[in-house]
Amino acid sequence: MSRSGSDDARAQTRDQAPERSANPREPQDRLKFCLDRLNLPRTRDREPVSVRGRVYQLRGSEARILATVGTFRTIRASELQPANSSREAWTGDLRALAQQGLLQLRTIEINKEPEAVAVLTMAGKELLEAHRSPADGPSQEFHAGLVKPREIAHDSQLHRLFLAEAARIEGEGGRVIRVALDYELKRDYQAFLNRPERDPDADREAELKAYSASSGLPIVDGHLELPDLRIEYETTDEVLHYRDVELATEHYSRGQMAGKSAAGFAIYRAAGAGGSRGSSSRRGGTPSDPHLLERLV
Repeated sequence: MSRSGSDDARAQTRDQAPERSANPREPQDRLKFCLDRLNLPRTRDREPVSVRGRVYQLRGSEARILATVGTFRTIRASELQPANSSREAWTGDLRALAQQGLLQLRTIEINKEPEAVAVLTMAGKELLEAHRSPADGPSQEFHAGLVKPREIAHDSQLHRLFLAEAARIEGEGGRVIRVALDYELKRDYQAFLNRPERDPDADREAELKAYSASSGLPIVDGHLELPDLRIEYETTDEVLHYRDVELATEHYSRGQMAGKSAAGFAIYRAAGAGGSRGSSSRRGGTPSDPHLLERLV
């Protein structure tokens, strides 16, 4: 299987109109690549699922929630189980999963409003890992536990970001096969830099170019650019491509935006959010309306 680089145009122009992300009530098809590789219940009836001698009771909708949360690490509860309020998010499948110790629910403040978010516990991640189905191709990595508090607001929006861009990829004839978060990309880069066989006298610039060539991550002004999200997908001719996606916040500086644009990333922000301002912090700023995404590049 051959690999192609990011096929997004590097144009600096914006799409003419904001586009709504895919309906959070209909994420099943978008996550098919992950669900098909898990040997977990698919029906409405709860079935026993064993992990190291402990038996859990799961139905298809709960297995889907575990896989979705594990893939994106932090997700708003309202995207997993539609509710009219943050309090109502603590019911139904989410409550059943939390009571079994597979999911953790926390209320945080996003855009100055309380919002329930869900993350996997280590037991939840272990369950997914234990019930992978043998399959060819890259496996989906799962994540457990909360990220740093200042990053939760940003990271809890990556699921919506994926839904929006995956819909475009599928509209172009692609089939999503894997998602990688920036945690994984950073970890792999650090592992490369700190590999045991690395020559301490190696030329840094040459190493950076070598890693860029092998990973497909671009170098801009001597710096390796890492996206928030990498979506790997196949085209109809079974060629492997990837789409690197970034969620820009109102705190992105002009330099940061220029770097992400030069890297060829698909850049989104909340429609109506202000332009990049002078903060150098990559995280922390939260777009004003995460329910409506605007694709900038």
